[in-house]
Amino acid sequence: MDTALKSHIAENLRKHRVLRGYTQEYIAEYLGKKDYTAYSRYEQGRSNLKMEDAIRLAELYEVDVQELISIAPSVNHSYDFSKKVNGNGQSGQISVLVDLDGSSSNLENSISRLKKINDLIARHEL
Repeated sequence: MDTALKSHIAENLRKHRVLRGYTQEYIAEYLGKKDYTAYSRYEQGRSNLKMEDAIRLAELYEVDVQELISIAPSVNHSYDFSKKVNGNGQSGQISVLVDLDGSSSNLENSISRLKKINDLIARHEL
């Protein structure tokens, strides 16, 4: 597989995982891997993504497989993200819908996910 394509797939996998608050360990277990390093190699671009894993991840993330393997992934409205564009055509901010139920653990999880999203924005990776 082309190195550039493998790199784009790796980036797409990481973005979708982080945006949803999943750990590499959880995804590896979900895919039936022996340990997280098998999945980690996908995100590092060191292993080719197997089609059956791409299909399972697409189902988990509720996106088309094409979204995971495309060169330019979109962050679409179907999972509660919308981009606001500033005057020069660059993304200025992202609105995120957070569900709160009054529990402190849900609040902490939401804050953790928001921090990860904010880090991606700060690094211009989202």
